Amino acid sequence: MPATPSLPADTAIYYAVRHFTDEDGLPQNSIKGIVPDKNGFLWLPTENGLTRFDGSYFFNFSTDNLPGLKSSRMGRTYPSDTAIAVENDIGEILTVTQSRVKHIGRTMPGYEYQRYKASNKDYYPIRGWPDDYGAHFAKICPVVMPQTSETYFSVYRDTISHINKGKTDYRIVQPQLDLLRLFVCDSRLFYLNKDGHIIGWHKDQPMKITLTGDLLSDTAFSKCKMELYWNLAARQVFVYTDRACYLLQPQAHGRMHSVMVAKDFDMHQAYITAVYYDQANRRVFLGSSTKGLYIYTRQQFTVRKSDASEEEVFYAQAPFSGNAVITATGLSFGKNGKYNWLPLSYGEDTLEKYALARDQQGRYWGRKGFSLVGVSPDFSKVVRKIELPYLIGTVYAGPNGNIWVGGQFPGLYYLNTTSPDDTLQFLPAKVEDVTYIKEGQLPGLLWVGTSKGLYRVHLPSGRTDTIRGLEQGNIRSIYVPRQKEVWITTYNKGVFLYRNDRLVALPLDGQRYMITTHCITEDYEGYFWLTTNKGLFRVRRQDMLDYADGKQRDVFYYYFGKDQGFNTNEFNGGCQPCAFKYENGDISLPSLDGLVQFTPSAVRMEMPDQKIFVDWMEHNLKQTAADDHFELPNGFKTFRLHISSPYFGDQRNLYFYYSLDKDGWQEEEIWLPVNSDRTITLSSLPSGDYSIRVRKLKGFGKDQYIEKVIRIRVQEAFYEKGWFRLAALFALICLVILIYKIRVRHIQEQNKLLELKVHNRTEKLEETMAILQESDEQLRKQGLMHKHLLTAITHDIKTPLRFLLRVNNNDPSSDRLKEEEIKTVTYESLYRMHYLVDNLIHYMRTTYQTGEFSEEVIDLPWLVEEKMAIFKPVSDSKRIQLMNHVPPGTTVVANKLLLTVILHNLLDNAVKYTVHGSVTVTVEKSGDLLTIHVSDTGSGMPQAVVDWMNQPENDGTGHSISTGIGLILIRELLPAIHGRLTARPGKERGTILSLQLRRYDW
Repeated sequence: MPATPSLPADTAIYYAVRHFTDEDGLPQNSIKGIVPDKNGFLWLPTENGLTRFDGSYFFNFSTDNLPGLKSSRMGRTYPSDTAIAVENDIGEILTVTQSRVKHIGRTMPGYEYQRYKASNKDYYPIRGWPDDYGAHFAKICPVVMPQTSETYFSVYRDTISHINKGKTDYRIVQPQLDLLRLFVCDSRLFYLNKDGHIIGWHKDQPMKITLTGDLLSDTAFSKCKMELYWNLAARQVFVYTDRACYLLQPQAHGRMHSVMVAKDFDMHQAYITAVYYDQANRRVFLGSSTKGLYIYTRQQFTVRKSDASEEEVFYAQAPFSGNAVITATGLSFGKNGKYNWLPLSYGEDTLEKYALARDQQGRYWGRKGFSLVGVSPDFSKVVRKIELPYLIGTVYAGPNGNIWVGGQFPGLYYLNTTSPDDTLQFLPAKVEDVTYIKEGQLPGLLWVGTSKGLYRVHLPSGRTDTIRGLEQGNIRSIYVPRQKEVWITTYNKGVFLYRNDRLVALPLDGQRYMITTHCITEDYEGYFWLTTNKGLFRVRRQDMLDYADGKQRDVFYYYFGKDQGFNTNEFNGGCQPCAFKYENGDISLPSLDGLVQFTPSAVRMEMPDQKIFVDWMEHNLKQTAADDHFELPNGFKTFRLHISSPYFGDQRNLYFYYSLDKDGWQEEEIWLPVNSDRTITLSSLPSGDYSIRVRKLKGFGKDQYIEKVIRIRVQEAFYEKGWFRLAALFALICLVILIYKIRVRHIQEQNKLLELKVHNRTEKLEETMAILQESDEQLRKQGLMHKHLLTAITHDIKTPLRFLLRVNNNDPSSDRLKEEEIKTVTYESLYRMHYLVDNLIHYMRTTYQTGEFSEEVIDLPWLVEEKMAIFKPVSDSKRIQLMNHVPPGTTVVANKLLLTVILHNLLDNAVKYTVHGSVTVTVEKSGDLLTIHVSDTGSGMPQAVVDWMNQPENDGTGHSISTGIGLILIRELLPAIHGRLTARPGKERGTILSLQLRRYDW
């Protein structure tokens, strides 16, 4: 089948257009001028303020944020050598320096003659072209065109006067002068004739200007359809023809060069009044009086397509004769853009799109299902067809002449096209689902990518090594530029570098578009071109190597989107080869809509290398002017700041990061991405000094950062101030002292309580000890007393009993006694034993009785008389006279029973030791005491007994056996009646026993 005739190439220049209106942030759609400042911002006067544009964000200066400004309606933009000057409708001048409105007043920073004053009818200073009022005023007064801050051209009708400091230097006469074709460029005066010729003047001498450049090829210009656009503030002049705009550039030797800046754009229909051209980036800005801002950027990439819309999805490519490129489907494209449909483009022999390899003989190899297909160098016929046992995945032509084939099942096949015996060979490599094959720079190595990882195959054995870290990676392409340097792209895992047996994952771009990277192509300038589903990236190879070696923290990726000339941002992968590079270094990339071709060295990259600026700050929703230092109150809720940096390229090349550092922190820096609206928000920071560091990458290379530092200070809370700390310290010291004193007092109180408890317990113990001692003493005394009682009982009872036994036992000695005497003695003995037993019974009762003994008033004479009556028989038998000399009415207070026992024993003791005598009871009153005296005329008491009786503190151990039981009982009973007993010898003989008691008088 003959080849289809080639079709003409598309050599047109295309532009990407962006349109901004009030819906995109413009304060108002009427733009009165466009002028750049030294930092790269564009300034746009509008009917609602002076707007600064950074490429994506409009920052408006108006009455809303400029104190002192009375009107936001902007008008003229004046030329200035040091600043930008804009006048509003009431004559206020806004002066822009350092990319901010710094001054509002009534004076101009130079070019004062340019100010328009309604009261001044002498001349009219034009705004540039177009000027709606210029033609009108030209009829009635001179029109002023600025040259320098001190000189200008005054035009009136056919005469042009040069004015220097108010004086005319020279005049130029130009017959039939059309004011709208006159302009000043590079301080020189020019005139564009209606026939397209340009006249220039050197002072008052005319010079013919030779026009060069793009304007000459414009058919509309040749037909004299043209008009001028003059941007006075930017000092640029443009010629607009039929839907095309050209920049005029004065050159040496009388030349004027023209450069096309826009085409296919109707400036009249868009009401364009202001034009500015960024020559470095081939971008033109067009301001409309009603429709906002247009930005035209020249596209750098060319897309090759055919006339068959269904064939615009491209994959594998290979070189073709005539410095052309051919696709697997048989469509070739020349360098000039012409394309041909080759014979195998039709019919059953058409190859699949995904694999195309060219061997050393110029033959092409592709796939068709299970078949490996060889095609002639002119792509006119199939020269060989080999069936394989599996579905073919990829076909690769190695540098040594081998055609490698991988597919669905394990193992590789290869065909040596340089050998006479070019039969298909099998290599038992443990690889399957093969997606890409690439021979390494070291002989004997084959790198194989699959849908489940990367493998290294050793030739000719087929031994296979698995590359750790990519076990689940779907390999899209492999690039091996040098020994031990293997670059791998994957589906959904990004880009990797395998070097020196170490796998490194390369960082992704800010939008993570590179998570699926199809292909890596290296140009002759050391840059990689990476295709993705979201656009094209360019990166410096050395940057990626430095990152892999840990020498570089960040990698700058330059992004190209469809605005640069692509029909779509989605490039194609999953094919081999994934890209094609011409011998001269040009690159062709397959996409979903055409082949994208370009010359890498001719591609301009607009680097984001301008400074970072802070537009405004906001504290607790209250906006304030931006500054490099800001002070916040303690406890603030929110703090926001907005940053900007002039950049008119693709905004995806602008990456802002920020970190917050506090003075004195030693922590590692944490860099966070700035929000898409370019605001940084902070809230509730502790007091202290902070640095907000904002940075961006400005281009390729190590540490290519531009950084802006904003210092903020959060005021101390009142409790953090020095005086409060001193007061708090003082209060703390006082509190400590108070607590200490309270504690000491508490401890003292506790000690006192403890001492009191100890004292009480000691007292109780002492009381207990005293009681115990007393009890012990009483027990001891009782023991002694009982011992004495026992002795006395033995003496007072046992002796009489023995005597009675002897008397009544017919003892011979008893015969001497008379019967009457025996009766008397027997009676007396029994009598004494009876009362002795009675006294013992009373004593025992008192011994076991507890508590106080009851007391009563006792009639003492009666009691004495009663007791004497008891002793009457005994006293009579012993011829003892008992005498009661107690006066009648004498009473005492005591326990009657105990007093009875005591008196009984006192009388008994007196009767006992008296014979043929008397026993007398008398009383003696002294104060409240009553002393009862019992005196006898008997033999008297032994002195030892008297001494024992007269010692109250005597413990009872001093008496002898001669002390009878009666006296012992008396001594025991005296404390119970609060009495005291003393003994003394009688006046002549006998003993006087005195008992002291309390008296009681009625």
